[in-house]
Amino acid sequence: MAAFALVTACKKREIYSEIPVIEYKTAYFYQNAEGVDTLMVLVFSFKDGDGDLGLTQADTFPPFNAVLDTANNNKSLNPYYNNLYIDYFESIDGVFQNIVAPFTSDTLSYPFRFESLTPEGRHKAIRGDIEVNIPPAPLQFNPHDTVMYKFYIYDRALHKSNIVETPTLIWKR
Repeated sequence: MAAFALVTACKKREIYSEIPVIEYKTAYFYQNAEGVDTLMVLVFSFKDGDGDLGLTQADTFPPFNAVLDTANNNKSLNPYYNNLYIDYFESIDGVFQNIVAPFTSDTLSYPFRFESLTPEGRHKAIRGDIEVNIPPAPLQFNPHDTVMYKFYIYDRALHKSNIVETPTLIWKR
């Protein structure tokens, strides 16, 4: 799974909140030769007033360090180690529900850590798009193909963005 970003540093001085704002743009699917969806790409836009989005490989000290719960299958206890969280929901009898990940007691989510997007120069306000590849792994265990995702990001000042949800999406199997 990977996250890609197209960043635009604002040439004229635009004012955005220091708390990141995200917005769903689209989702599209890649199919194999049999017409089965094998990968979904989620695309969303972001705006950030101080440009402190993303983490470098050197960001491994608190508050960005990995803190693992060894008694619970090495589940991450530090929400700031990753900076993008995508929660998975399936439509069951017409109601979207969190799904428990196979062989765990946790609801299914996709945590990501995307690279620093901070622009060079004096003006740090940024906007752009992020694309995230999401596999159909949950569909191997559940028969439901109608899904929805909720997602949010953290910046380096530990500001949490708004929570956004996708429209109803259907995986072709």
